[in-house]
Amino acid sequence: MWTVLVPALFVFAAEVLRHEVLPEYLHDALPEMLGNVLTGAAALVISAIILLPIYRRLEAADAQLRATQIAQAVSAERERLARELHDGVAQALFFLNVKATALERSLAPTDSPRADATIKPADPGEARPIAAEIARAVQDTSLRVRDAIFDLRTGPEPGEPLNAWIRGYVQRFVELHGVAGEVQEDGLPRELSLEQQLHTMAVVREALHNVAKHAQARTFLVRIAWGPTELTVVVSDDGRGLPDSPAGPAQGRYGLAALAEHARAAGGTVRLSAGTDDAGTAVTFRMPYRVAS
Repeated sequence: MWTVLVPALFVFAAEVLRHEVLPEYLHDALPEMLGNVLTGAAALVISAIILLPIYRRLEAADAQLRATQIAQAVSAERERLARELHDGVAQALFFLNVKATALERSLAPTDSPRADATIKPADPGEARPIAAEIARAVQDTSLRVRDAIFDLRTGPEPGEPLNAWIRGYVQRFVELHGVAGEVQEDGLPRELSLEQQLHTMAVVREALHNVAKHAQARTFLVRIAWGPTELTVVVSDDGRGLPDSPAGPAQGRYGLAALAEHARAAGGTVRLSAGTDDAGTAVTFRMPYRVAS
């Protein structure tokens, strides 16, 4: 800490030496102006020698902190994908196994009972709806896997701000799903912590996944509003709108729970409502700013 005072102490000592201790010797040999310039230059060199290593250590510490934050973000993202795979794909496979077993029973000849007497042959008339359920489950699982891979491939570029990340994600989402969409932005972008950026992006992803899976929408809009104290992101579509009783975890749907979880973790709120002119669905996410670390 005391090292930062060395330049000031040097200037003080030089001035005392020039004006109080050795004025009669230095006055002729060292004019006033030249003495001031040399003293200032010497102080500047000493400051550089002392402070440059300190700045380099601070830069290294900042880089280390940034690397730690990125590692934590990667870990959180892997945890999210693992949870999504467990909640979605693993349960879908369990469901498919149950339905495949029922389909097998429904197609078994009634005069050749299975060796496992505990399994009662089902009605052959059930085969068609069971096969339809299996087909829907396979399609839904295929979408989940595709979305998970899509999310893995659409991370931010180093140093990319949130608004550019959202625009890039939306562009690739449109190309993948064939739904027309755009991003509108108001206000002056603010710097957000990495944690808040990740949660905001997670909300946008989940809202757009719902557009692709359930909304049957032709178009969607992502509106980013940088307010004085909070960020507002609205994802709206022109689809069929919200059902009277949105499915939740009890029905194997975790999208709404994920939205609420990310909003809470970011210190914000999320609300679902009807879209423009009471058509479609709008997901409104509000988050107060935190100081970026």
